[in-house]
Amino acid sequence: MNKHSKPQMTRYGARAVLALAVVSAFAVPVVAQAGAFQLPTDNAAGWARANAGGSLFPDDPTAAFNNPAAMAFFSAPVLQATATMIRPSAQFNGQTQTIDGAPTTGNNPNGFDKFIPFPNLAWVAPINNWFALGGALTVPYGLESDYNPTWQGRYFGTRTDLESINASLSAAFKLNDRFSLGVGVSGQRTKAQLNTVLDPNGAAQALFGLPLPPQQDDEQLNVDVKRTFSVGYFGGFEFKPTDQDSLGFSYHSRIQNTLAGNYAVYGGAEGKALLALAPKLDPSLPTINPNGASASARFDTPAYASLDWLHSFNSNLTMAATVKWTQWSTFQDLVLMSNGQQLLSLPEEYKDSYLFAVGGDYKLNERWTLRGGIGYDQTPTVILSRDPRVPDGARKLLGVGVGYKATDHVSLDLGYQHQFVSNTPVHLVDQPILGGATMDGYFADSGDVVSITGTYHF
Repeated sequence: MNKHSKPQMTRYGARAVLALAVVSAFAVPVVAQAGAFQLPTDNAAGWARANAGGSLFPDDPTAAFNNPAAMAFFSAPVLQATATMIRPSAQFNGQTQTIDGAPTTGNNPNGFDKFIPFPNLAWVAPINNWFALGGALTVPYGLESDYNPTWQGRYFGTRTDLESINASLSAAFKLNDRFSLGVGVSGQRTKAQLNTVLDPNGAAQALFGLPLPPQQDDEQLNVDVKRTFSVGYFGGFEFKPTDQDSLGFSYHSRIQNTLAGNYAVYGGAEGKALLALAPKLDPSLPTINPNGASASARFDTPAYASLDWLHSFNSNLTMAATVKWTQWSTFQDLVLMSNGQQLLSLPEEYKDSYLFAVGGDYKLNERWTLRGGIGYDQTPTVILSRDPRVPDGARKLLGVGVGYKATDHVSLDLGYQHQFVSNTPVHLVDQPILGGATMDGYFADSGDVVSITGTYHF
């Protein structure tokens, strides 16, 4: 079929294109951008230090998940609760066009630009002078981006919502006054929602040269998937070569997840009816249910490791540094399934990423402590996988904060971190079966983090 096809074949060709478009819309990964929103599992003090030092600072209960070996040096139980709010911002600058070169209709909102809350709970309980137990509830991955379904970049994504909650239990063993080991196990629950808009008329024009006007019969595809429980492990060591220095290393395993749920299509009744024709028009296509069906995707959260160093210059000034590596190179493709059929397999080609940070504390007196830090956080994304859902770039981190010891048992911490991101280029051409639209320009990105922590020392 080509542009010289008979007029009566126009709607027939469009139906085939729409069926193909729905299948291909699953190609937009539910969690392909997860590296861009891997969250530090820190308290307010950690955010203020630009995430430097890990959990090596004295009596920091985030060690229960970050590096359990540090728990061996606790002298008394500690319970801590943290509330953190993250506000990313990403404003598109450029143009989006349909397959025929016309500007895409719609406005240009910031799909982020609101604070998203998440908690961090941790506790450590020394059993004796050489053994300690701990536990934590953390959110190591999370993001919410929300563009309206009529925005100009709707064919490249509208809403993305990802949350991964991790509950862990860990133990630490002090081998001597200088060296300790720690191990832990974690259970992870992950859920994701992905919405996108299809342009079947644009697809008909891109694939078959049919003279159908793009943007006239948009269909919205929503995918909801989750994994109730997956298990991973972690461990580390802490070494104190001098009374002023601590060196820590931690490793968190890759956690395997198969996210399962369903997809649904929203649009006109005619559009839904067209979906049922897909297998008849092309027997190689899997069956797509216009009323929705099951959907699944394999997504493994990557392994990562951290090397931390802490040095106390005197009783008032302490400095720390961190190098963190995340093995995002294991995420090379995304395979999507429905009812036992492979919808497609797409390359992602992520790369390993690193975080570098330096920060510290300055104790003004017995009650007040000032904190600060700087860092550099690489992005794992490449041009192949960068889109409006998470238009991520490398970030420069600047943190500041303050701590207040209210009593011998209660302390409060406040941390703020700003993330500077260079303009992130986006050059996208939608697959023909998705409509063939283009997006050229860049996102002006930044981020703000506000965190508050309450700690009780028993």
